[in-house]
This record gives sequence, structure tokens and C-alpha cells, in this order.
Amino acid sequence: MQQSYGVHIKKEGDEVKQYKRYEQTDFAYGEDIIGLDANILVDLVESEDFKKELREQINFNVSKIYTTNIALGEARHVLEKYRGYTRADATNKLDSILKEFSINKISHNKESNELGEKWVNIVKSQMHIKNFKSFPADMRILANLFNQAKINLYITEDQDLEKAVKFINTVRIRVVGEASNINQFKIGQFFKESRKALRRKK
Repeated sequence: MQQSYGVHIKKEGDEVKQYKRYEQTDFAYGEDIIGLDANILVDLVESEDFKKELREQINFNVSKIYTTNIALGEARHVLEKYRGYTRADATNKLDSILKEFSINKISHNKESNELGEKWVNIVKSQMHIKNFKSFPADMRILANLFNQAKINLYITEDQDLEKAVKFINTVRIRVVGEASNINQFKIGQFFKESRKALRRKK
């Protein structure tokens, strides 16, 4: 049994709040295979602070980083619709992030999408999901990363997804919380606390 440590940081108006959690898990720690969701990809485009801290974090204990074609499509949509990028600029920025961090892109397949739908049904019977409209797509992204890329750590901003993963019991999850809106110190503190917790487990 291992202890899993998580920090969630969230900006509410001018105030930044930080929440800490300690959980017991059966997952073994070693080299992480990391999955990134669409919001994290957006943060990597938008926030130099977040890019810097993620780069420092992945220098140790990370084997590979993955995302999916659907997550990239969602990230491009957010950059276009809400952040003022043209389609071409959003595509180029995301392609640059993939190269800079050596992020591997996988395409969704039928088997993994069906697994994601199965997880949705499990979670629906266990908890209320605030933003259900996007939840099935989020679960399909996670299922494809888990099933095809064998990730053991998922990074997201979605607190509902964090709770849902406890019911499907598949991977460890880290919620970073709107990283593009949080200053460098708080982002750095998130990764610093995560690294300290990892060292304590060794």
C-alpha cells in the first residue's frame, strides 16, 4: 500500500486557495507514464510559468507523456473560441507543445471508447456530475490513455474527474486547477509539494 499525495490550487477572485489530500493507494510508484487532458494542453500554450514548472517536474521519474487526438481537438477549440487564437495559430501552438515536451499523440479506438462509456455508467450510479455535457468525452480520453498508452498518472483541472477516478480505480490523478490563471509561486508550490511527497515514499 502506497500513500498518494495531491494538491489542488484554485483562484477565486483575488484569492488563491490551496487544498491538500493524502490517500492510500495500491499503485506502485516508479517511472510515471503521464496522460494530459485538454485543459492542461491549453495551459501549456497559455502559461510560461506552467510550462517551466512542468518541464522541471518531468526531468525525473517520467517515462513518457501522452495525450489523444480528441484532447488536442478540444484544446484547439478552447484556444479558438475563448482565447482569441485563429485555427492555424492554435494548431501551430499545440504542435509546438507536443514537440517541446515530446508528447505522444494517440488516436481513439472503438474498444477504448466503449471502456470510457462503461466508466461513465459506473460513475453516474455513484455521484452527481456537475458538468455532465463534457464528462463522457473526458472519460473516453482517459480510457484511451489508460487502455492504449498504459498511463499511471493523469493530470487534469477537473475536480469531478478526480472524484470519478476513485470509483473506477485505474490511475493516480493530479488536479492542478486553472494553472494559466495562477502565479508562478503557486504553480511551483504544487509541483514542489508533489516532489516532496514522492521522495518521502522512497
